[in-house]
Amino acid sequence: MHRRGSKERTKRELIINEWRRLGSPSVGEHELDQIHGAIGERFGKAAVDSPAAIARLLADEGAELRHPEVIEFDARWREMKIESGEFAGDDEVVAVKPLTLKQAETLIRKLERLRGTFGPTSDHSRLRELKDSAISARQAALSLAKHRQLEAVRRVEQAEIAQWLLVWLQTPDLFDAWLELRRRSPDFRKKFLTKKSS
Repeated sequence: MHRRGSKERTKRELIINEWRRLGSPSVGEHELDQIHGAIGERFGKAAVDSPAAIARLLADEGAELRHPEVIEFDARWREMKIESGEFAGDDEVVAVKPLTLKQAETLIRKLERLRGTFGPTSDHSRLRELKDSAISARQAALSLAKHRQLEAVRRVEQAEIAQWLLVWLQTPDLFDAWLELRRRSPDFRKKFLTKKSS
């Protein structure tokens, strides 16, 4: 267990050092791709984290993120992993296409089921991976909510989904009760129940 932790610290150091080697620039697709290559070379392809996870780590170190690039690169990376069958675990829950409200609810329930399988003595990195999946799905929904080529109804739906994911991330134990109240709210009814619900 201790050895795994030290490997993670070394990988973290590698990510930060590679970013600094690149001149500590703002972070987008090119920089993340370079860092992916360095991790794969040092630890093997299986050790490469998602672009969004690496970007969050670098943001904590003070990096300025080029958000649209990060989100698009992360979505393409995950889609490629899913298509190649490499995602056999928790990351399969991450959306690479716009979710409907029904799909978002299914996703959050799956995240919650997986969270429930982690006992108090479980590896914290597994829980972090699960949260990273939810954060990535939320970032994708936020990006789609601002995407002008998406019809207005779908943009509103994506903003709603981003809110659901935020509530689950902040207070997972209260999500079911919150969702029930949210669905009864006049705002929700006006936005989603006057049209055919997804």
